[in-house]
Amino acid sequence: MLFAGLLTISAVAQAVLAAQFKVIAPSGKDVQVSINGMNTKLSAPDADVPYFVGEVDASTNSQYKYIVDGKAEDFDRTLTGTSTKNDIFLRPITYGNISPLPNAIGTNDWANAITPGPIWDINYIPSVFVNGNPTEMKSLIKGLSKKIYKAKITIIDADSVHTYQGADFQLHKPGKTHNNAKQSWKWKLPEELNGRDFFKIRHMEEDPTQIREKLYADVLRSMGVYAPQANMIRFFINGEGFGTFNMLDDIPTYSYIRSVIYGGNPPSEMGPLFDGASGASFKADKDMLNAFLASDGSPEDKTLIQTVSHELENLQVEDDNAVAEFSRTFQVDQFLRFMVMEFLAAHWDGYWQEQTNIGAYEDKSNHMLYFLGQDFDATFGVNLPFDKDFVSLPYTDYPEKFQDAVMINKLLENPKVKATFESYLKSTVTNVFNNKTLSARVVDYHNFILPDLKWDRSIKQQSKGINFGWTFDQVTENLYEGVSAPNHNGGGADWGLLEYIRVKSEAVSKEFNL
Repeated sequence: MLFAGLLTISAVAQAVLAAQFKVIAPSGKDVQVSINGMNTKLSAPDADVPYFVGEVDASTNSQYKYIVDGKAEDFDRTLTGTSTKNDIFLRPITYGNISPLPNAIGTNDWANAITPGPIWDINYIPSVFVNGNPTEMKSLIKGLSKKIYKAKITIIDADSVHTYQGADFQLHKPGKTHNNAKQSWKWKLPEELNGRDFFKIRHMEEDPTQIREKLYADVLRSMGVYAPQANMIRFFINGEGFGTFNMLDDIPTYSYIRSVIYGGNPPSEMGPLFDGASGASFKADKDMLNAFLASDGSPEDKTLIQTVSHELENLQVEDDNAVAEFSRTFQVDQFLRFMVMEFLAAHWDGYWQEQTNIGAYEDKSNHMLYFLGQDFDATFGVNLPFDKDFVSLPYTDYPEKFQDAVMINKLLENPKVKATFESYLKSTVTNVFNNKTLSARVVDYHNFILPDLKWDRSIKQQSKGINFGWTFDQVTENLYEGVSAPNHNGGGADWGLLEYIRVKSEAVSKEFNL
């Protein structure tokens, strides 16, 4: 009994040991944590970053809230363990409870990619702080400069803070006529984070829900595809908030190739890497070759692309052995998975419909050409340039409708390839892309990011460019129905996201009796 009593006393003593409190409080100067009504001041380890920490005696299950510059949160938090995660001031839920998508296919799935780190955790919204020379940052924000500037970049995930001095920071494709006022950005770190040194963040302004692009990448990975990682972030430059962005791998960079194709263990000699612009069709002609643009640091050698295109043109597609031999030069299986998703999400600005926004990489060790998909914003009904009946169109109508997509159209003429494509299509709809599984994921994620989107919609962007004027209410409305841009200057969200998933999945299910 005495021994049991000592254990009880020890447990109580441990329960009131110091706990660490950590909070991101943008623009905050005086930050305190209130624990069971007792206030304690927190401090910022880095004057450039509004990230405040401190240790306070507290027991597990203590109720706490943050007070920033005299303003207290209007809700209570509950301490679990001896440290909080990296809380965000005024955000009620720091860490979500969103389950991974199930495997869509489960056969010959891509397994080489490096294990995703905490920066990609769907259950946390990282914050990214860029600190640079004020004049240089102004030239980017106001002047839309094409220059690359050195900056300090701090990335805060659920538990850790990653700080990089001397990172390369720039706008992504500035000065284009149809750029949004909420610009897209990219940076290169002086060292790797989760096997990557190059990151891109996209503004998601085409999509009122700000879910579609990440959702597309998430579904691809559930299909066993070497798709980019993606996660929503909160973004700041010199202390000013610029809103929510989709942080993702930049596809035509060796950072992506090293981490996703090679799993962080690349060969000593990397192969040619290309960004596929409009016209990247794999037709055997000069115009097609000119559409593949060598990425930074890549050789200009397009020999393998040219070889694959000529082999495709001359392929005896009815001959299974010939197709199998072609698959030794072009990664057909992964390409088919990409095309299944293009069809399911009506990706009208990708390969099948427009022969654009792709990439290609040559693995010199086996002379294999890899198809790369990128830029997944024109999906799930956003700006879809067809009437609503198009979504119910069977994939077998695509080759006639989109004749320039010679790679997929010709491969589908082979019965075995067609059967594989259909098996991937049916499996994906049965397991993931349906009104139960995927719609539930959308609703859960929407509810989780809603506080971030409320903040995002309150921000007035400082750059020149298009502003559709999407409201905070439309963030939710566009889950269920089409919405029109308040500024009447484009913005084609004619499909609700959940509406699209339901109609498309039901059309495929009906066609294949799923």
